[in-house]
Amino acid sequence: METFFSFALLTVTYTLFFLSIYPEKYLKKISHIYSHRNFPEYTKFSLSAPIFLSFLLGYSLAATMVFLFIQ
Repeated sequence: METFFSFALLTVTYTLFFLSIYPEKYLKKISHIYSHRNFPEYTKFSLSAPIFLSFLLGYSLAATMVFLFIQ
């Protein structure tokens, strides 16, 4: 149970860390479809790719930490 809790906590922590250092200029480049003026400002950012990539990196790093250091 401690291993699962450590894994979940590390995954969330690393995911939020990677998401916080994701540069904003790449977020604007990802959503070039909505670059014209008819759309509101909040729809010009596509957050699905940065959230997925951050979760993937966080999950991978957490799995490595749990496998190497806790078990």
